Amino acid sequence: MLPGHFPYSRRPFVTNLVSIVIVMAATISILVLASTDIAYIAIILALEALVLIFLGISPLLTEHEILGGYLILRQGWYFRAAIPLKDIRKVERVSRGPRRVGVFFRLLTSTLYVTSRRSDLIELELKRKQKFGWALGKRADRVVFDAEDVPRTVEAIRAGSLSPVEPYGPHAKLRY
Repeated sequence: MLPGHFPYSRRPFVTNLVSIVIVMAATISILVLASTDIAYIAIILALEALVLIFLGISPLLTEHEILGGYLILRQGWYFRAAIPLKDIRKVERVSRGPRRVGVFFRLLTSTLYVTSRRSDLIELELKRKQKFGWALGKRADRVVFDAEDVPRTVEAIRAGSLSPVEPYGPHAKLRY
């Protein structure tokens, strides 16, 4: 594991991958048995391959990271959020989370969830609401996510977000 890289649980994505492969095999079998034109089979196979790559394989290739003063949350190629470490007010470990997993939000709250499991999560409280374009433009001031090594991730975020020195730029100053 690279420093500053924080993998998340891959278990639900392996299940998704297997499910997509089964659906692809079933679809192709039905189309072949129905003597469907080869052009239609090729088009459907190409679309299913895109779904396989985008939703089945890409979540296995990405992980969260801290880079250049930002916490970058990823879940596959379909979600990416960059949260400035200086905008994090509080980070804490949460023992129980929502029943759902994946990238989602509730319409009536300002919390964004980027999870692949239901327990042992990390919750960020931001200093102000941030817009998350990859989550349909949702504005949130709380973000709940997971990582395989929760204590290491929490410590790295605290070290980056609670640093008393702002060493970059012409307005470098102490923060309290």
